[in-house]
Amino acid sequence: MSLDLEPRVVVEDASYVTTPKVRTTIRRLAFWLGVLVVILIGGLLTVLIAGTGTDGPDLDGTNASANGSKALVQVLRANGVTVDTPRSLDRALADVGSVTDETTIVVYDENAILTASQLTQLDGVAQNLILIEPSFRALTALAPGVHLAGFGNNSFTADCAFLPVKRAGTVSGSASSYRVDPSTDAQQCLSSGNRANSLVRLSSGSTSVTVFGISDALTNQNIVNDGNAALALGLFGQNKHLVWYLPSPADVAVPAVDAPVPLPGWVLPTETLFALVVLAAAFWRGRRFGPLVIERLPVVVRASETMEGRARLYQKASSRTHALDALRIGTLGRLAGLCGLPRLASVDEIVGAVATTTGRTVHEIRALLVDDIPSSDRQLLQLSDQLQLLELEVAETTRPI
Repeated sequence: MSLDLEPRVVVEDASYVTTPKVRTTIRRLAFWLGVLVVILIGGLLTVLIAGTGTDGPDLDGTNASANGSKALVQVLRANGVTVDTPRSLDRALADVGSVTDETTIVVYDENAILTASQLTQLDGVAQNLILIEPSFRALTALAPGVHLAGFGNNSFTADCAFLPVKRAGTVSGSASSYRVDPSTDAQQCLSSGNRANSLVRLSSGSTSVTVFGISDALTNQNIVNDGNAALALGLFGQNKHLVWYLPSPADVAVPAVDAPVPLPGWVLPTETLFALVVLAAAFWRGRRFGPLVIERLPVVVRASETMEGRARLYQKASSRTHALDALRIGTLGRLAGLCGLPRLASVDEIVGAVATTTGRTVHEIRALLVDDIPSSDRQLLQLSDQLQLLELEVAETTRPI
């Protein structure tokens, strides 16, 4: 007997310990890298084709997009006008400063942010106050006697002696129009009919207030159309200093919030006690699961248990019709077999065969097998007995001699 004393070396499968190579990792990620590159290229092309869109609010002096007014502001600065573009009321009042006789302040409150008290702070702060498409609240506070009159024309011709309007000749752009009370002394220009005009000038103390409704003519897109540039330069360049003010959310008045009322000292102990009571009740009344019970499957249920259970359900729900239907269906199947009829025989065929076999009338057999409906448990039992007797009678009659 020889023993094999040579050492045996068990080599494990190298596939479980091999470190993945860089090339394999890149190959796995190639698809997702390609998807990422396609998305980046698509986004870049979209930006290049569609442009950057709107760079700021409408008529913003720093907005170079189509809806901004940066072109007008730059031309005004090139002509020696100092232009400030504040975005809050406090900053606008600070930019006006104390030299009011050389300042024009422009207010375009597109979203009607300023309240009546804030608007009154603008009254008399500058030599010229220009309201671009003001709201009803702004007209009431700063231009009394001027009222909204809907929308005007898209093209206007110089029709007053106001120098900027005369130099413009024609002005184009969608516009809002205004009506002036007969008792109000005001200069009205750029008429759209029915005593409605898109430029109204009136005096309020030492301040000249101008209501201008053609904001569309001041945008970078439309400033070069017709005489829009001449009108804008003459209207906003009346003074050496221009404050181009657009209200922003910084001007929204925040209501004062009252300090919260401290809770009574008994609230916290009461809540703690209530929580402990709920936990105790849940632990007391909660269902406790016992040990797991192993049950051998499949479970065999006797037919009698199923029948009795279904009968109890019918009895509990007072569903006599369903119980009787179950009995009739079984009886019809057995009667068809006793009468030698096929399994697909209709109810009328079974009724006719049973009537011929027993000698009863078709009406009597059909009433028992189909039509009669029990109104009480007693009638249900009677019908059940009659069905059983009918089945026995047919069985006796068809039994071979």
